[in-house]
Order: sequence, then structure tokens, then C-alpha cells
Amino acid sequence: MVEQMVFEFGSYKADIDVEKTRHFYKNAESVSKRCSCDGCTNFEEAVAVLPQSVIKFFADLGIDMRKVCECYVNITNDNGTLLYGGFYHVCGTLLDGESAWKKINDSTAYWDDGAAVSVSPNFRVSFQEDISLLETGFPLPVIQLEFSASIPWVLEKKNTYI
Repeated sequence: MVEQMVFEFGSYKADIDVEKTRHFYKNAESVSKRCSCDGCTNFEEAVAVLPQSVIKFFADLGIDMRKVCECYVNITNDNGTLLYGGFYHVCGTLLDGESAWKKINDSTAYWDDGAAVSVSPNFRVSFQEDISLLETGFPLPVIQLEFSASIPWVLEKKNTYI
């Protein structure tokens, strides 16, 4: 059964092949298998404590959040959470909507939080056709799901980003 679906969220409309996306993530390595830094390890563990709306959003697209292609810590927020950025890949095509990444020039861009869609109060997403670091064997066509999110520190060790 093909789970090709047109998803509409905020200003975005995307034709997603959920089955192919889910199959890729089922066989992909978790982020901590590829990188053992505290930021990646914390992100993978913190997925379990994210709001249900965030977990459901990614699951509906076929994405296993623990298997993020790229994540990074930008800053530590005043409340002790970490402001993460990163991205996942999704099998499908973007039908409408523009990236929250706004180019200033060829080498500089910024994240426009207002152009992203809120999945929860502290988790915003954006989609784009420009692809970075595509995993070997990822099914085509592909779009990139970018995120900016405040994620709690959940590791049982001192937060190395404070």
C-alpha cells in the first residue's frame, strides 16, 4: 500500500511518500551512532520527552526523530534548555512554501522564525528543496525538513553547553 499523501501545514504543502520515508528511517542509524558529542547524544535522548504534537508530526511524515541527519546546539536559553537547529530528509516534493532560511548573500543566511511553522510552542519547522548531506540510499525525490527547537538537557551528566 502506497502512503503518498499531500500534507498541508502552515504555508507549506508537500506531497510526501510516507512509506518510503518510514522504510529509510527504519533502517537508518540513530544520530549517536554517527556522532558521540553531547549535543547529538542529548538530542537523541530528549526526543522521548518532547511534546506529543512534535512526536506525532514527525511520525505522520514517516520520520524517526532519533535518526536526525544533522543537529547542532546554537545557544543555551535562559531557562537552561538548548536552542537546537538541524534537519531531516523526507521522500517527496514541495508543492508550496518557502524555506525559513533567508539568504543575505551567497555565504550568509539567517533563520526567520516567523516564516517557520510552529509544531509546539518551542519547536518550529520549515521545508525546502535545497538538500544538504543527503544520506546514501535515501529515496528520491527528496525535500529537507529544517527545525529550530528548544530542547531540554536530559543526560545524566553536567550540561556541557552552559
